[in-house]
Amino acid sequence: MQRKQNTTRKAAIHPYQKTASFLFDHLVRESQRLPLTPELNALSAGKKGTVRAYYIRKTADTLLIITIMAAVSLASILYYSKQDHTVISNQLTRPGYGENDIDEELNLSVPGEKESESLTVHISSRKYTDKEVQSILKKAEKQLKEQICGDNSSLDEVRYPLNFPETFEDGQVEAEYSVIPSEMIDETGAIIGKPDKKGNAVTIEITFRLQGKEKIAKLGAVIFPPILSSEEQFQEDLEKELSKADSQDPASETIVLPDQAGGRSLFWQYPKGSGLTLILILSLLLPALFWIRKDEEIRQKAAERKERLDLDYSELLFKLTLLLGAGLTIKGAFVRIFSQNQTADKALHPVYEEVHFMLREISGGVPEGTAYENFGRRCSLPQYIKLGSLLAQNLRKGSRGLTSLLEKEAFLSLQQHRTAARKMGEKASMKMLFPMILMFVDVIIILMVPALLNM
Repeated sequence: MQRKQNTTRKAAIHPYQKTASFLFDHLVRESQRLPLTPELNALSAGKKGTVRAYYIRKTADTLLIITIMAAVSLASILYYSKQDHTVISNQLTRPGYGENDIDEELNLSVPGEKESESLTVHISSRKYTDKEVQSILKKAEKQLKEQICGDNSSLDEVRYPLNFPETFEDGQVEAEYSVIPSEMIDETGAIIGKPDKKGNAVTIEITFRLQGKEKIAKLGAVIFPPILSSEEQFQEDLEKELSKADSQDPASETIVLPDQAGGRSLFWQYPKGSGLTLILILSLLLPALFWIRKDEEIRQKAAERKERLDLDYSELLFKLTLLLGAGLTIKGAFVRIFSQNQTADKALHPVYEEVHFMLREISGGVPEGTAYENFGRRCSLPQYIKLGSLLAQNLRKGSRGLTSLLEKEAFLSLQQHRTAARKMGEKASMKMLFPMILMFVDVIIILMVPALLNM
């Protein structure tokens, strides 16, 4: 059981790992110095293959993003390209008889003279003769009598909503309804009142309109209490709940939609819109932004590492001076410093990681003086380079006077550390200045607006 728990799992292989490795090995020369090489080497404490691994991983991730966005863009383009936007034979279809005039938005271009520009073309509808208008109005009245009953057997017994079509004759004739008395049936034909069991008589007046002409018809109906199906009852309950929600607390900025109606749970959503333009823009920007962002993260980490090394320099010098004064050798002093701080957070104290790498170099056969110089170059700060050279020189010439030199260097670095801390405090106060100005402006607005409104 324990062996099964200790079995290591193979890491998932990136789908573009081999492609990225192939591109890197064939496009990047072995001696070529890539951007961020110093920062990556600094962050990895000199580990080999870090630069190659970083660029291969970043390239693989970028290729994956490009593939995904290209697939989404291609699918979107294919979907929208199915619509033919060409005006065939320069002919536009007029609106049908009785329909409203329309304005068509088109793109006009003159080959060799003018590029494509937007133009509005007004298109009027087709017109009937007066005789045709009267004939169509009569047909519309006949259609109304056939359709108005809806689910009711006749107008003498209306228990369900009446059918009040807004148009007739394929949309050519418009119809407007008025019911007397109006509190029993609304303009859509729905029963809104509470009719008696014996029925309530109403008069329905219909005005037909076509091409500026009107025809008025009147029909009588008797309204009885409706018998609602389960779905109709739900719709009525839903309308009541929505009306209740709208009328409740009219002074509030928001309206709370009902979560139940007719014993059913309700779930509300906004309609989904088309995002083709956004998809295409993201397809172009996302891989580039990802590539730039990865480099920016490395630069930021490298800059933070330099700041931490600068802050830790004086502490390292004081510890080194103290241990050398106690009789330890330079290597022994570094061994003691690392052993006391090996559990320190490497992100907060990268200097101990560099010390550890330096001790590993010495253990691996690198001359001690060379390891100290390498230590200073890896830290890439002038004070560390100076310290590495100083330690290497004193190792060759003898360590006499080294302690006094390190003490002077320590006190000098402490003064520089104080100066740097003061500058960091000034930067922080400057960053707080803008929010304070915004708060001041807010206070002024809060005080001045009521006074201005009362004037």
